[in-house]
Amino acid sequence: MNRMVLKHVCKKYENGMTAVKDFDLEIKEGEFIILVGPSGCGKSTTLRMIAGLEEISSGEFWLDGNLVNFLEPQKRGLSMVFQNYALYPYMNIYDNMAFSLQIRKCPKAEIDRRVRETAELLGIVNLLDRRPSEVSGGQRQRVAIGSAIVRRPSVYLMDEPLSNLDAKLRAQMRVELAKLHKKLNATIIYVTHDQVEAMTLGTRIVVMNKGEIQQAAPPEELYRNPVNQFVAGFIGSPSMNFMDAMVISAGENVYMDVAGQRIRLPEDLSRTVLSKGYTKLRVGIRPEDLEPVTGDMAEGEKDCLSMDVQVRDLLGAEVQLHGITGRYKISVRTDADCMVQSGEKVMLKINFPHMLLFDPQTEENIMYQEKTEEKAV
Repeated sequence: MNRMVLKHVCKKYENGMTAVKDFDLEIKEGEFIILVGPSGCGKSTTLRMIAGLEEISSGEFWLDGNLVNFLEPQKRGLSMVFQNYALYPYMNIYDNMAFSLQIRKCPKAEIDRRVRETAELLGIVNLLDRRPSEVSGGQRQRVAIGSAIVRRPSVYLMDEPLSNLDAKLRAQMRVELAKLHKKLNATIIYVTHDQVEAMTLGTRIVVMNKGEIQQAAPPEELYRNPVNQFVAGFIGSPSMNFMDAMVISAGENVYMDVAGQRIRLPEDLSRTVLSKGYTKLRVGIRPEDLEPVTGDMAEGEKDCLSMDVQVRDLLGAEVQLHGITGRYKISVRTDADCMVQSGEKVMLKINFPHMLLFDPQTEENIMYQEKTEEKAV
């Protein structure tokens, strides 16, 4: 077992700065937990407190039913992979991977078996006689991960392990890490600022901001049902489009005035807005939930946003359109066969089931509770 529970964990430094506030999370065996957020949000500090490299100021950290706040790092049964590989330059790959076992005085035959099994798993058997300087960045990162695996820890801690790699290597290593997680059935806690890594690797993502957990949920739930505007804007690329709106009630219909354009709300959204008495809203629409309609198709469409296209980016299988509607800059992501060009005006059909509404004061998703209950049923 390697069940972990962090109860109201805080980190406050002597200068009065609080890096982590009331971090409350249970991590089950076999989960791939991603800690994600902007620089300075407290994600690496949290990982270091779990590892025992930072002292917990208050709160409790339980590992397999034992309180381990003051347990030394080497006695926690955890293994950490750092951003900078942390390899010994004058040792060959074999010795780098074997070193942690050697200082624990493991039998030589056991060390050799573990190193070679791990090297086989990571596809680096042919590199064991080389030094770190003689292999590529991606191979060095595999060696660093291998050095953690040979110890057979209960939990793997990874602090932005792919940040020093180029885009192609990062993509390859993401695939390798996902495979590794499945093969080992390991519990992994992984820190990154890269939302692509978060969405593709994590079984559960913990979004942090200013030292606090904003939301902890599986990737799909986080993407489609964010708890607040921060989470909605942080997850997704290009970022979610946000626009302020006035609510207008006209008989049985409820409209939003968005950037000077009147948009009729569907019945379910109308009920929620009316029941909560909103007169102002903040609308959130992901770029892929705006569909360009042109020519004769646009003539028959109602409840669309118009956009003046400023930039058209062709990205292989998709096109991204960037422009303005009213005073707002917005982005659209659509198929590569979309022929809308820079300088044109286009009507955008809204995918209402995926549109989000936020309270302009609290920035909370006003549909969050309703969607959660609906899913539970």
